Amino acid sequence: MGLKKVIQPDYREGVDRKQLNILRDRFLLINQHRLERTQQALPLRHQTTLDLLPLFFQVNHPLLPGYVSRDTPRGVANYAPDKLVLQTAQRFSKTFKYKSEKRLKPDILSLFMMGSIGTIAQSESSDIDIWLCHRSGLSSAQLALLQRKAELITEWADAGGLEIHFFLMDADHFRQGQGGCVDKESSGSAQHFLLLDEFYRTSVLIAGCYPLWWLIPVCDEDEYDTFAELLTRKRFIRETDVIDFGGLAHIPKEEFVGAGMWQLYKGIDAPYKSVIKLLLTELYAQELPEKLNLSLEYKQAIYNDDLDVDNLDPYVMIYRRLERYLKERGELERLELIRRSFYLKVGKKLTSKPTARTASWQRKVMTRLVESWQWSDSLLRSLDQRNLWRVPQVIKERKAVVSELTHSYRFLSQFARTHGLKAHINADDMAILGRKLYAVFQRKAGKVELINSGIAPSLHEDHLAFHHQSSQPLATDANGWLLYRELDSSTDVAFHPVLKRSTSIVELIAWCYFNGIVSKGTRLSLVAGKSTMTMFELKNIIATFDQLAPYPLPSVPQERFRQNHFPLHTILFVNVGVDPMEEMSARGVHKLSDRNDSLGYSSYRDNLVATLDQISINSWHELSVQRYELGDTLIQCLKYYLATLVEVGDHPMPRLDVRCFCPNRAMAIAKRVNTLFNDVVGAFFSAKGILPVRYIIEMDRRFFVIQFFNQQPRFTGFDGLSPLLMHLEQPQSSYAPIVVDHYALLDQPKLRLVFDKSRAGTIQVFFHVIKDEAELYIVDEYGSLFTSTTPYHSHQSLLIPLYRFFTTILERRQMHQSIDVFSSDLELEFSELKVGKTPMDYTVDKKVLAPEAVALFVDVQAIGSYDAQGELQFDIYCDQQEFSVLEYGDRLIPAVAHYILSKRKQGELYPCYLTDLGLPQGVDEHDYHTGLQTVQYLQYKKTLEEKLNQALQTLTDR
Repeated sequence: MGLKKVIQPDYREGVDRKQLNILRDRFLLINQHRLERTQQALPLRHQTTLDLLPLFFQVNHPLLPGYVSRDTPRGVANYAPDKLVLQTAQRFSKTFKYKSEKRLKPDILSLFMMGSIGTIAQSESSDIDIWLCHRSGLSSAQLALLQRKAELITEWADAGGLEIHFFLMDADHFRQGQGGCVDKESSGSAQHFLLLDEFYRTSVLIAGCYPLWWLIPVCDEDEYDTFAELLTRKRFIRETDVIDFGGLAHIPKEEFVGAGMWQLYKGIDAPYKSVIKLLLTELYAQELPEKLNLSLEYKQAIYNDDLDVDNLDPYVMIYRRLERYLKERGELERLELIRRSFYLKVGKKLTSKPTARTASWQRKVMTRLVESWQWSDSLLRSLDQRNLWRVPQVIKERKAVVSELTHSYRFLSQFARTHGLKAHINADDMAILGRKLYAVFQRKAGKVELINSGIAPSLHEDHLAFHHQSSQPLATDANGWLLYRELDSSTDVAFHPVLKRSTSIVELIAWCYFNGIVSKGTRLSLVAGKSTMTMFELKNIIATFDQLAPYPLPSVPQERFRQNHFPLHTILFVNVGVDPMEEMSARGVHKLSDRNDSLGYSSYRDNLVATLDQISINSWHELSVQRYELGDTLIQCLKYYLATLVEVGDHPMPRLDVRCFCPNRAMAIAKRVNTLFNDVVGAFFSAKGILPVRYIIEMDRRFFVIQFFNQQPRFTGFDGLSPLLMHLEQPQSSYAPIVVDHYALLDQPKLRLVFDKSRAGTIQVFFHVIKDEAELYIVDEYGSLFTSTTPYHSHQSLLIPLYRFFTTILERRQMHQSIDVFSSDLELEFSELKVGKTPMDYTVDKKVLAPEAVALFVDVQAIGSYDAQGELQFDIYCDQQEFSVLEYGDRLIPAVAHYILSKRKQGELYPCYLTDLGLPQGVDEHDYHTGLQTVQYLQYKKTLEEKLNQALQTLTDR
């Protein structure tokens, strides 16, 4: 073994071309070893593909892969194909002949592979990332042609089973810090110098110019540009032989934060690779610039003539550096995670015999490392049998991985705060990364935790057992569910650990399904205990997931993370483990009733929706489970569902699926719930936004009114019709029509008809005559409903006073407001409700009032004011005759009644109606609008009229 020859040139004293050639040759020697190792790890057809790549970019030939046009940039610097390559190329075209064009100025300066290729971490499934380095000055059209050529070659290689990714690189632009955007193959704006660090220590030159960086001593890296110019300007090297991506003396601290966030993003799907790179980022943040980065460490080794290709393997160098760092800090648990990550990344199973006659160089290096770690045989077997890992082991490993990722996140955040840094990652990229991390790792109530992100190939179980907690020994009123694996007999539960617990069996099933633990091939067992859960329901819930949300869920499009999450899909399971008709079946009710509404079934009006389990999937593919089993379960679920729809914005409404597998009326129950949800959504949500609607649901002999306030749904419940009508009489901030559910108020056909006929911009009076009484239904300009029953004598005595009342208050408003939103275009409409063909069928008959009849009735006007104590009082005027409260006091109403009676012929008794009403400022407790709503006038009118008519009756009875 010869003595090592350390080269440490001092270009200030002069440049030795011989030394430059030695250094170049050393780098090229390591490069050649890595290229050979790359080829050795590839199948023969892929080796051929790699050999042909430079030729494809050297020429534009119509019969060679990647041809776009004759104008596509071509020519690889310093490249000349050998005979074997040309012979292989002739397989594509026997007429192909290569002509050397020495005068051609090459458009392609270099082709570099980088990453794990050619390293201990290369595997048969490794893809190849290639920097396609072109000269500066290519036009956008030329770049587009070159990009298309690279894409076509990628497609051709992919058809042969080799995954290649080309990245067009302009060295001049790269030195100026121009980057890309975040995608699965690029770190976007997150890093520049860290990417250059990785390039210099992992790149393998396929063809073209070698990096000028090779020739600048580590000690002179601070003056990289000066010495780079010296070597080229004074022609110690030919500029056409080198490509210059710049020096690497300093890596800005800001990059560690951005690069760390990027690795956290990658860690979601490839945790073992990412924890290694995350720890390297932490190490760099702690040790640089006092210590060398890895690329400079690699370069110094070359200068020191340490040319052991195993020791210079990029991944081995990373591990060695991390090992020193963690041992110095005494963080041995983290070191063990790094060792496991490194071992699994390399992927050589040391417990099995090598497939080839001789062990690969990766296996030999890995064997030496594992021996130094003193791992037990059981640990090694466990890692080699990762495909057999099951939930407990994956959960344990996931905790270690998530702990490391969390540690890295906290370190990076603290590092940024301590140094007052802003990450070298733009706000858009940072938002994308942060949101994906949040979606995967953030814990929330009801969220289904996905435990197997790149840890084990599969978690499928052959046998799962679902046990209701009441079936357990010594259980009393326990109401949860337990999940076991490989439990052959329910008598063995005491000897088996519980895999997972939940209050909802649907949550357990969802957790199993979306983690790939249960599938069609899984053998299931069920011990229902005190519940009525059946194997039929269990299997159908799994089948529903398989039908509606096949596992695994597709990856989330990156664009989704640029927006706030919104609901995509909701699945409702009704009455899981419950028979809502158990008691009714015993009474035989289901055989006797013709009321089929599942929310008001039979003459007892029973609600058949006992429980609801809601599975929600949002646009970030977060899964959550919510169970509703106490109180008004359907109303609670509907309220939550409507609240989530507010987040939809301009996106399509989420898909809704409802399933029910209970023993009785399952399909009818599911259909009813599905229809209700869709009808409510259709009533409130439109392209214009959330509509100001009031939606009435009747359920279990009760009524519920849904209305949105401040973009949130409000549900108000009522135990009967009277309180419902009082609620519908309340003033509104804008026109709010009343929408009635299909099965609500079926025994109130007149109300349903009134709601159906009401419209904006109109005061509508509906009346129905029953012998000597009239039922009034008045819908005002904002949709508020006023109901009243009054004695009936004739249409004119009923409607003319109302007509005069409405016209006078509209005129009063118009006189007191310069711009009146109430009276500008309001119409008055009078209609009679008449019985149709059946007692439950009504028709609307519009009435037109005769103008000459308006003057036949006494004018009764009430003007309100506040007394000294703040009490509202009224002065009343009858045909201009004043009756002041100051004059009459408590005898005001009897005095007015006496006067009215005196004006009637022979003391006729029929109702007295106000024809005008004036109310003082501030009488409205609501701040919806400046003026009073018509329904509020009607409320005061009704009170005064009741007092007057009672006084009239008293006088007549004397």
